[in-house]
Parts: sequence; structure tokens; C-alpha cells
Amino acid sequence: MDKNRVRDLADLILPRVCPVCREILRGVEREICLDCLSSFPYTYFWSLRDNPAEELFWGKIYFQRVASLFYYGDDSDYGRLIHEIKYNGRRTLALFLGSMLGKRLRESGLYEDVDAVVAVPVSPVKSRMRGYNQAALIGTAVASEMGVELIKGVLKRNLFSQSQTTMDPESRLRNAITSFSLANGSKIRGRHILLVDDVLTTGATLEACGAALLGVDGCRVSVATLAYVE
Repeated sequence: MDKNRVRDLADLILPRVCPVCREILRGVEREICLDCLSSFPYTYFWSLRDNPAEELFWGKIYFQRVASLFYYGDDSDYGRLIHEIKYNGRRTLALFLGSMLGKRLRESGLYEDVDAVVAVPVSPVKSRMRGYNQAALIGTAVASEMGVELIKGVLKRNLFSQSQTTMDPESRLRNAITSFSLANGSKIRGRHILLVDDVLTTGATLEACGAALLGVDGCRVSVATLAYVE
């Protein structure tokens, strides 16, 4: 039995649903329906220098490039994409969106000198709860699209770090600085690293991770996320 027939039978038993509009996906649609893809809130940051995502880090830390795939707002149905990935186990959605991001980074020509991808680590507790690190899934797909390797074990998340979802920007930064450290810098020495995460909000997490990476001799860092919070 071919894969399409298996998928059709599975859809009859447990229909796949678009996480944005909640409509049932048709046979040719993957993860997100065609209607929602046609209205996808792209940022186009991957083709723009000095974009709002880059500006977020000005005067704090120097990143070569910063890009996000789509805008994330509290009043937008597209915010459900991140929720589905982080809390509802939608691993294939993370890979799908990661591929979308990686393809656009590759085609922009601004990221062609990236050597490897490093994903922002999650705490061991969250990793056990979810069964995966969503940033690593996104990073896997991005690396595949860009034709570079995903390097694991470079950064580590310290056990005493706290969740940042309810913190103000200043508290986020203080918490993030103590949350991440370098585990193994030998694999990134002299390389241009693309640091990948799911969401860019205040930038505190990415700033802390970037600072750890930039402490390695000759390492340059760019950043890419799925979502950018307006």
C-alpha cells in the first residue's frame, strides 16, 4: 500500500486539522491549509537588512543577521502554530515551518556563508514533558534546507533557570543571562553559526545564547526564529 493511500485512510479515521483555521485538511495539504498559507503573515526579514528583528539587538550584542518567518500577535490565529508545536506535540508542524524558514534563508542569499545551525536548548524538565526540543526540530529542518549541519551539545540550559513567559523585559534578561552557558565550543570555533529558536519576543534568550557562542574564538552568529512578536 502506497503512502498516499495510507494517509487517506488515516484521514478518514482521524482527520488532520489546520491549526490556524481549524478546518479539515484536504488530501494535498500538509500541516496548514492552502487558504491559510495564502494569507500567511510573512515578515520578509530574511531579505531585509536593518529589519525590526535586527534592531531589537542594537546596542546589546552584534549578530550578523536576524530573521523571523512570520508575525506573531495575540489577536492572530497564526499564534496557534507556536502553541501547537510547544504544547500539543505537533512535531511535524515544527519541521514543516522550519523548512519554510530554511528555504527562505537559503534563497535570500544573505545567509549563504552560514556554516552550521545551533538550536536554543530547553530545560531538561520541559524536554521530558514534551518529549522533544521544539527549537531543535526547527533547527533540523532549517539545516537540511540550507545544506549545513545541525550541531548538538554546544549550549546547555542550566537547571536553576525559570520560565520567562510572565516576566517583564528586564527580568527576562537577568534570568536569561544565568540560564545558558557554553557546553562545548570546539565545534564552532571560527565558524558562522545560525542560532535557531521558535519565537523572538524581547530577545533576552537569544542575546544570552549569542553571548555564550561569541565567546568562542572566531565565531560569528546570526539568528533565525519562526515567529516575531509585534
